[in-house]
Amino acid sequence: MAMQYSVAVRNARLDAVETTIGTAPTLEIRTGLPPADCAAADAGTVLCTMTLPSDWMAAASGGSKSMSGTWQDGSADASGRAAHFRIKAGSTCHVQGIVSEAWVASKAYVANDHVTNDGGKLYRCTTGGTSASSGGPTGTGSSITDGTVTWQYLEPATQMSIQNIVVNAGQQVTVTAFTLTAGNA
Repeated sequence: MAMQYSVAVRNARLDAVETTIGTAPTLEIRTGLPPADCAAADAGTVLCTMTLPSDWMAAASGGSKSMSGTWQDGSADASGRAAHFRIKAGSTCHVQGIVSEAWVASKAYVANDHVTNDGGKLYRCTTGGTSASSGGPTGTGSSITDGTVTWQYLEPATQMSIQNIVVNAGQQVTVTAFTLTAGNA
């Protein structure tokens, strides 16, 4: 059996993330798949960089911790498809993960795009195409058909969502959701 932690311990561990990283870290949204871990060199093109608010996360509650304040870049640095993020203190990466958007009907998706649907579940596009006119991916399969797109279920909740994963240089980019969740309940 895996170790289990009380909600109080999980909350303390989550609050330690913000304490360790410090106030006003930077968030980079990048193209491509994330590096193997936070210690690995940056990968992909930086689409936007934003300085997060000094109190960038709400206090942990119920084993999760959500973004606080507005996370926004008024003018994206480059154009491309957002795929991963890195949160840094100085040049040190402390948190990285997948960037997604809410599923959109009748939209063209390409391999490695990520969407949320079906109650917040995270899906990766494995075969590009155009999504259906309604519905979107559901369930937990590895080959979910949606119009001409094929999706793979990844996990029960998204890591970070933005308004649109297709970013154009100069556009405003806003993070719409970011939550850290501690497991081992």
